[in-house]
This record gives sequence, C-alpha cells and structure tokens, in this order.
Amino acid sequence: MNNRVFTVGSLIPGRLIVKPQVAVPTKSKKIKTEEITVEQNGSKIEIHPVKGKLLDAALNQGKQINYKCRKGTCGQCTVKVIKGTGLSAPNEQEQKKLKNELTNGHRLACQAEIL
Repeated sequence: MNNRVFTVGSLIPGRLIVKPQVAVPTKSKKIKTEEITVEQNGSKIEIHPVKGKLLDAALNQGKQINYKCRKGTCGQCTVKVIKGTGLSAPNEQEQKKLKNELTNGHRLACQAEIL
C-alpha cells in the first residue's frame, strides 16, 4: 500500500510530491518482574507482581492470605516481605497500625501497592 502525503503545493498539476513514510522500529522495554515473597503465620507465599494491592494480587492468584477489613485497621493481613521490590512506600494507615514493625519488613497486604 502506497501512503502518499499531499500538501497544498503538491495539488498543483505537475507538482505531485510524494514523501515516503518509513516505519521506524521501536525497542520495547522488557520490565523485569520479580516475584514477591511474603510470610504470614509461618507460611511463605510467592506472588507474581501485578499492579494493584498486594492482597488482591495474591487472592487473584489463588494464594491464601488472612484478611478481614481491607481498610488497614484490623491488622489480619499483616505480612513480612521476605523478597521482592516494587512495593509502594508505607501509607499513613500502615504507619499508624504497624509502627516499628515497618522497619522489620512488615506490611499490610490490603494497603501495600505493587508498582
């Protein structure tokens, strides 16, 4: 298929100017996805990172994580992050509920966002 670009000047009889359009290949960025490993009640849980809440990602992948309120107030979904990066910084609710446990790698699965 020949894609022609017409300009006002090219419409004058005898002055047809065809500018070829060349497709420029682009490099697609491959995003390294690292599994996130958390621990809850002595059980290790591996979660494939997908954008959204850590709890939702785990549940959608059939992983069992204890939870109750989904608001960050009950603390039932507290997990310890063993391996993995790409989580949001702890929000205000996590800071309020977990306090010093944040420094030990604990997070609320219902509040931690996978970036």
